[in-house]
Amino acid sequence: MRPKHRRARMSADLVIAIGLVWGHLSARQFEEAFLLAQGCLRVWPDERNLLLMHAYAAAEVLEPIHVDKLLAIKDPECQEWIRLVLRRAGLDFLKQSGEHENMQVSGTMLPAAPAERGATNQENTP
Repeated sequence: MRPKHRRARMSADLVIAIGLVWGHLSARQFEEAFLLAQGCLRVWPDERNLLLMHAYAAAEVLEPIHVDKLLAIKDPECQEWIRLVLRRAGLDFLKQSGEHENMQVSGTMLPAAPAERGATNQENTP
């Protein structure tokens, strides 16, 4: 017997919520996607798709990213998405260096665009 799709195990409300957040992301309405995903995560706090879309929207609107929750997703299908979110947030060094394994990030939110990542040394420039 063929295994059921993950969607078949979800409630209709959850499927609609995911579709709405995805629709906002597809329309490049990142603020709306962020706010909607944030609200949905209060109802479904461990929903993988909502966590991923919330993190992406947060990176786009320069809101803090829940790095610990994002890196806790061990599904191999999600690793490209996680790398994309970290890269968009300017935190791609976490995934590349394995630094996240040594970090104390429980409950920590890192800013989407850390100042030290893109800053140049203004003192030495003419």
